[in-house]
Amino acid sequence: MDAAHVLESLRDVGLRITGPRREVVEAICAREMPFSADEVYDELRAAGSSTGRATVFRTLDLLVGLRLLGRVHRPDGSHGYVLREPGHRHHLVCSTCGTVVEFQGCNVAALADELADRTRFRIEGHWLEFFGVCADCQSRDAAD
Repeated sequence: MDAAHVLESLRDVGLRITGPRREVVEAICAREMPFSADEVYDELRAAGSSTGRATVFRTLDLLVGLRLLGRVHRPDGSHGYVLREPGHRHHLVCSTCGTVVEFQGCNVAALADELADRTRFRIEGHWLEFFGVCADCQSRDAAD
């Protein structure tokens, strides 16, 4: 997903595209790995931006609410953000280097239906992440 698409999505729901909001969107769209709000803020500050930390956090929360960003839980208990691509996706998270690999499809729908019936709970969604060690880190570990 590119910055133009994200900014257009914000306009589509009636939000203004301020300079700081544009800077945050452009910074996150240039990233490939999961990122934290602090990493985005530090990157903007290093580039000479006056965008405040609160603006970064608010913009990220807004993008999560619009389902343009997803939160990825890290093995250390913190979370990062990733751009969401269309479709039903889940993540594999490397506990060594932090690489995140998206995958589509899961067999959770039947379980969700069963749980909803059994508990009378209205299930509105789910989040599935697997933690492990990616192939690159396994290769490095084997070489050491």
